[in-house]
Amino acid sequence: MTLAIGNAGGMDTRVRTAVKAARQRLEMQQRDLAQAVGVSRQTLSSIEAGETVPSTQIALALARELRCRVEDLFSLAGDGRTIEAEFVREPDRNPGDARKARVSLGWVGERWIARLLETDEALSLGTPADGIASLAQGKARVRPLRDLESLHRNLLVAGCDPALGLLGRHLEERFHGPRLHWIEKASRPALEELAQGRVHMAGMHLAGGAGENAAAVRERFGADPMVLVTLASWEQGFVSRPGKKYKGAADLERKGTRVIAREAGAGAQELLASLFRKAGRPFKNVAPVAVARGHRAVAQMVAMGVGDVGVATRSAAASFGLHFEPIAEARFDLVFPATLASDGRVQSLLDCLSNTRFRQDLGGMTGYRTARTGESSTGAQA
Repeated sequence: MTLAIGNAGGMDTRVRTAVKAARQRLEMQQRDLAQAVGVSRQTLSSIEAGETVPSTQIALALARELRCRVEDLFSLAGDGRTIEAEFVREPDRNPGDARKARVSLGWVGERWIARLLETDEALSLGTPADGIASLAQGKARVRPLRDLESLHRNLLVAGCDPALGLLGRHLEERFHGPRLHWIEKASRPALEELAQGRVHMAGMHLAGGAGENAAAVRERFGADPMVLVTLASWEQGFVSRPGKKYKGAADLERKGTRVIAREAGAGAQELLASLFRKAGRPFKNVAPVAVARGHRAVAQMVAMGVGDVGVATRSAAASFGLHFEPIAEARFDLVFPATLASDGRVQSLLDCLSNTRFRQDLGGMTGYRTARTGESSTGAQA
C-alpha cells in the first residue's frame, strides 16, 4: 500500500508499506500485533492500509515483532532502494562475467533469493523481472521493479514439468498477483534446491511413480515432515522422428543409433536406466550424443536431427510432430515442508489445483491426466 505525504522538489514521496504482508507471512493476527506494539487495532489497520505513517517508535516496534528491518516494512516509492539477496548461479547457464542482470526474487527461509532470468530463453524473455541486480561473489544487490509486498508473495518452484508455467498463469489470474517463478530442474536436482532452501517447492517424477517419489523425499529429508501434492500424471516414452520406432533397450544399442540423454537426476534418465536393468543390458554402453535439459529440449533435439531418440513426454513429442512410443506413466508431485502448508502463498496454489477451470485446462494438454490432481499426503513417511 502507498500513502502520499507531500511532494518536495518534484520527488515522489509516497510511502509504501508491507506490514500486512509481513504479518500474514508469520500467521499473526492483527489484534495480537497491535497489542504487542502498543497501538489500537484501528491504528494498525490504518498503517497496513497505507493511510497512516507511524512514528519512529512504532515503526521500530513493528520491525521487532515482524522479525525484519524497518526498511523492509516502509519505503519511499521513488527512493531507489536496493535489496540484498543470495544469488543462485546456474554454472551451465549463467554467464560468469555478468555484472548486471534481470532477476526473479523470492523470500525463502527468512532471506531473499535472486535467480537469473536468462535472456536467451523465450520463457525468460516473456517474464517481467522482479528487479535488476548487480552481481558479485554469490551476492546480489537488487533494485526492485515491484513493491515489496508483491515480491513477498512470489513462489519459487523447481521442476521439469512445463505445466508449472500453466499453473503459474492460473495462480496469478485467480488471485490477482501471486507470481510463480518456474525454475526448470530435473527431479533430484529440484529436491536438492528445496533442501538447500533456495525454493519453496520442488516438482518430481521418478521411475516407479508415487512410491518412488515418496521414498526419494524420505531419503533426502529424513524425519522432517513434508507434503506431496500431485500436479498431474502423464506418459513418458521414446520420442523419435516419424518412420523410426524404438521400443526397448535393444533398439537403442543398434549401431549408429544416436541417443539424446537427460541430465543426472532426471526421472526420464532413471526410467531409461531401469529399462536396461530389466533387460539385463549394461546401460553404460549407451553413449549419448547430447544431454538435454527438459522434456521439450529432448524433443527439439530429435526434431532438429541432433539425435534419433530420447525419452520425453507425449506432450513434448506432439509439440514437435514426432512419433511417441509409450513406456510408462509418470506421476508428477509437488513437494514442500509441512511448515509451509498454512502459508497463504501455498494455500492459494493448492486452491488453484482444485479449481475446475485449471483442471480442465491442464487436462486439455496432450497426454495429461488430472484424476489425481490436488491429492496430497503428509508427514515424514509420506
